[in-house]
Amino acid sequence: MDINALNIGENRQILQFSGYSYQEMKNDLHIYQRIFEDIVQINTIGRTIDGREIFHLRIGAANARNQILIFAGIHGREYMTCQLVMDQTADYARALLQKQSYKGISYEEMSQICTIHVIPMVNPDGVTISQMGPDAMQKEEVRKQVWAIAGKDRARMPWKKYFRYWKANAQGIDVNRNFDALWETYSDGMERPSSERYKGSAPGCTAEARALVELTEKENFARTISYHSSGSVIYWSFGQKGALAQQTKNFAKRIGNITGYTPDDDYEELDPAGYKDWALLKKGIPSLTIEIGRSESPLPPSAYKRIYRENQHVWEETILDILEEQRTDLCL
Repeated sequence: MDINALNIGENRQILQFSGYSYQEMKNDLHIYQRIFEDIVQINTIGRTIDGREIFHLRIGAANARNQILIFAGIHGREYMTCQLVMDQTADYARALLQKQSYKGISYEEMSQICTIHVIPMVNPDGVTISQMGPDAMQKEEVRKQVWAIAGKDRARMPWKKYFRYWKANAQGIDVNRNFDALWETYSDGMERPSSERYKGSAPGCTAEARALVELTEKENFARTISYHSSGSVIYWSFGQKGALAQQTKNFAKRIGNITGYTPDDDYEELDPAGYKDWALLKKGIPSLTIEIGRSESPLPPSAYKRIYRENQHVWEETILDILEEQRTDLCL
């Protein structure tokens, strides 16, 4: 198959109303395995309560000095981030296959220096609920559980509007409030499973959060990026100090310069216990949350082309950020 025939980026057709789905992602991964079989390694790092796979992609030399994590779709209704990360994967792999360069550095060199780990859809159950409702759940007990949560949320007909804004997983836990970063002091205002905000019974009690934590502890990432929507803003602070604060601020500024998004360090106005918060607080990794889009989630398909252009070289700039930091350290 001709890799230039891939329907990616600006050439992707306008999506159906339900948006980029778990099945569409699986179909694209099957294509990537055929076209990029020597470049993109694909496996799974967990399964959801409804049996969906949490896919993990790796691009770059296995023994590369630096490891980077980029993930999307941790909130159900933010599924456009999944489409974006999948297109970024195809763009990067194609540039590597075609021996292209970026700002004077070949993609081959970048792939030897940095391995990129991608989780394109952390919360596939939540994405499916947001797009298709609870009846799209595969297991009867899970369908009943989601309907029960809707009842406790006092959801009203038409049901479609309520489920369209679903952020949680199929257990009614907000996966991005399920990390050990001030989790114990955070009051979610829910204290029970819900379509959003509920932090769960303990940090890491969800399969989705555990998968991210275990991968992070295994790979010792040099940078992480969590894609969310919306706001066209980059959150980079969780009260870190010293060198880590400066590293993360510089990272946010670099990504802000290419995306046009505004770096924001006012973390106290945000809910804690997210992945980025944990990566900074407990692992000391320069980490960003990038919020794409300018309207309410789920974002309209018409927003995608602009978002794609804004984020087209985020991966490359992340690698350059690492390289420049290492050159600076050598000069000290």
